Amino acid sequence: MREFTDRGVTLRWSEAINADGLNRVLVEAGPAVSSHDTVRLICSENGGPERAIRGWPVLRDPQTGFQQFAAILPSVIQEKSLSWRPVLTSGGREYDPGPEEAPEAAPSPTPAKPSAQSPVLEHVAKFVVPFTSNFSPSGETPDGIWLHFAIKEGGTVEGPHLKGTIEPIGGDWMRVRSDGVGLLHAKALIKPSTGNAPILFEDTGVCDFGPDGYAALAKGNLPASAPVRLAPRYLTSNPHYSWMNRLQGFGIGEASLSDITLRFDVYSAKGTSDA
Repeated sequence: MREFTDRGVTLRWSEAINADGLNRVLVEAGPAVSSHDTVRLICSENGGPERAIRGWPVLRDPQTGFQQFAAILPSVIQEKSLSWRPVLTSGGREYDPGPEEAPEAAPSPTPAKPSAQSPVLEHVAKFVVPFTSNFSPSGETPDGIWLHFAIKEGGTVEGPHLKGTIEPIGGDWMRVRSDGVGLLHAKALIKPSTGNAPILFEDTGVCDFGPDGYAALAKGNLPASAPVRLAPRYLTSNPHYSWMNRLQGFGIGEASLSDITLRFDVYSAKGTSDA
């Protein structure tokens, strides 16, 4: 089992296991890594150009907080060798052991202080937003395919700085471009656990359906899931959450289209001078 640690996050992985003719890989990442984070295998044949193979979340250990990811390595002909390493993207940061075996390197005794331009990301809350199954596709228009997702009951907000539920009003208006990228624009209300005044939130961002996503949507088909990146803003008269009026959030998550639910984590970005 190989291991790499950077900024308090650890990656663990072993050699590939051949099963049914496929080379399967299992990577553990943690603590505080979720299934919404991303693990990629960076592969190279005989030292040639690198390419990325995306893994998928499997199990999470509730005691250690480590999330497992699985992936399948590409096949190579017998005369060639394949080198690979896992790379984790979590909380807007990338954890990469590098082409050499970073676990063998001696750790730096004093972590380098980030530059004044480097952001410090602070987790605000995890959002779970369910939508109705009727997403009202427009069909192909000169401006792409438009989808409308209406919010239904059951939405939650859970985090160290914000707790509450999402009211079953509002929704997401998304325009899908011909390259398969969806440009979303969502508005909703949060009913916080403290105080009576709601919190209005507005999300803009992208949802990547893949290069073939537009053609699939034109036929009425949705993929099982798609990654999303968001830029949420908030507005409220609730004195307990007045700090959110100044917040520019950064959201990382996934649209689970099998159950029409958007799950994402919101982080606030501060410069080191504000931290």
